[in-house]
Amino acid sequence: MRDGSKVVDETFAEMRWRCLSLAADLDRIQRGNDGGKLLASDARLTKLRAALQALLGPEPDRAERVQMIFSDMTPPPARDPKDGRRNTGV
Repeated sequence: MRDGSKVVDETFAEMRWRCLSLAADLDRIQRGNDGGKLLASDARLTKLRAALQALLGPEPDRAERVQMIFSDMTPPPARDPKDGRRNTGV
């Protein structure tokens, strides 16, 4: 396993860039029409805030927790018992 300080040395510039890029995206949203309202109410941005909280926590397995935040947990459509196709309602 690599030493943690070496990982920071090797990846800090990229992590910093990702953080700045996200900050710039959020600033652009806020400057848009109804941007402040959108930041507070859009479900995607709510998930993004939850993901950021997961990143800030001391618990391990951050990547797995963030992936689960963005995962669609909606059950798939039922299959038709006659032919096994998904019943999409179309």
